[in-house]
Amino acid sequence: MEALTVTLFYLFIGAFVLYWIVRLAVRHAIEDADKRRHYR
Repeated sequence: MEALTVTLFYLFIGAFVLYWIVRLAVRHAIEDADKRRHYR
């Protein structure tokens, strides 16, 4: 039972970190696209 809890805990943290990385990447991509659009 303890191993399952630890596994779920690490899975949750891993998913959360991945979610934040993707969110940051998407936000920067949108900002870059906006900058490129304004330069033209």
